[in-house]
Amino acid sequence: MAENKIESSKDESFVSVVTVLNIENENSLISVKDIQQQLDASYTDYEIILVVQKSVERRKKYDIEELLKTTPCIRYLQLSADVNTDVVWSAGTENAIGDFVICFDLNNDPVSIIKDSVNLCKSGNDVVVGTVKEKTSIAYSIVRPLTGWLLKIVDYKLPKGATTFRCLSRRAVNAVMDTGMFYQQFFMQIQKTGYGFAELHYEPKKSKVMSKTLIGGIKTALRLMVFNTTVPLRIMSLLGLFGSFFAMLFSLYSFLLHFFRDDVVPGWTSTTFIISFFSTIQFVILAFITEYLGRILLEQSNATGYSIVYEKNSSVMVNLDRINVLENSENTKTNLVQTGRDR
Repeated sequence: MAENKIESSKDESFVSVVTVLNIENENSLISVKDIQQQLDASYTDYEIILVVQKSVERRKKYDIEELLKTTPCIRYLQLSADVNTDVVWSAGTENAIGDFVICFDLNNDPVSIIKDSVNLCKSGNDVVVGTVKEKTSIAYSIVRPLTGWLLKIVDYKLPKGATTFRCLSRRAVNAVMDTGMFYQQFFMQIQKTGYGFAELHYEPKKSKVMSKTLIGGIKTALRLMVFNTTVPLRIMSLLGLFGSFFAMLFSLYSFLLHFFRDDVVPGWTSTTFIISFFSTIQFVILAFITEYLGRILLEQSNATGYSIVYEKNSSVMVNLDRINVLENSENTKTNLVQTGRDR
């Protein structure tokens, strides 16, 4: 009877926590137990999806196997090769089955924000974005307004100091998986779903502010603009059309100048006209090529960007007597995003 009372006091939402194990955080595996304890104290149904890069499989295989024997509700996904960080997050999120899916960084994110993010998501925000205080270099601060303007062109509107921490409702997850492609940045896909987001500010575990440099910022901006949208391609197409227009005007200018001026160098008009004429043709051709290339990118099939070698689950259960059936068809707790089983 006491156990049933404890179960009933927990939130009946199904929460999935996706976390990644790679070379940078391979020594943070013990944090998975802390996540499980936090989830077990707050929710009746939950899972921890541990996505492991190929490079750490051998070094951490024994530790992971021991973790599966002692910690319940873990799903271990072993990738066949090291892939881009965005692809790893996409792989874990795609395999999550919870009403709410959380992207959790073992190195920096404290477990205390898990429950806060779910509650904030339930209040009507399908996407919760984690933010921390960040430190930027002088060069980065100078160039940031320009890159910010460029990123607005591609509809990138994440808050300042945004981290990889996310809490997504089920419908937001479905939208990301239906519309995104694995070569795109995962967090850009989330933003493009159109669902409203809320910020959750927190202090990272390492008690260090995020540091951003000019080179890192340029790389991120280029990746966001080139791999996540065809807007830069459209801009280049427009530049090609403008270039062809001005080349045509200059060729007309050189032709008229030949008739109204007597001091024109012999051969200048014909040379300028020929160069401008062929430049116009080249600009027009490039404009058409970019348009067709943009269409190809938009119509490209969503090829799988990762491969799972195998999946393993925890060998221990939270409650052997629990069945996957709700006692009540209605949930009295507030959930404005209305996902999963609590409609």
